[in-house]
Amino acid sequence: MLPGLYSGLDVRAERRSDGLWAFDMKANQLGHHLWFEFSPHGLWTAIGAWRTLETGLWVASRLRAGTHFWDAESAVARIFDESVYSAIRGEI
Repeated sequence: MLPGLYSGLDVRAERRSDGLWAFDMKANQLGHHLWFEFSPHGLWTAIGAWRTLETGLWVASRLRAGTHFWDAESAVARIFDESVYSAIRGEI
């Protein structure tokens, strides 16, 4: 592996000039929101920039586990809960 680069099957990262690690992960968009969930067959999607490679990999593991989704508008990994499912179904 080259210094400043990380590449896995479904996640990749690059160290930026500001020292943060910018992450991309294979994901699909959820409904009409700027929300994304992990999908091994999805498109490469930005999932934030983190101080350490380990932090970004932890976020990616939560997305991969299906417990969280990426909210691109807020740049936050959020937990799936009933309010999220309602929003996706267009109930709220």
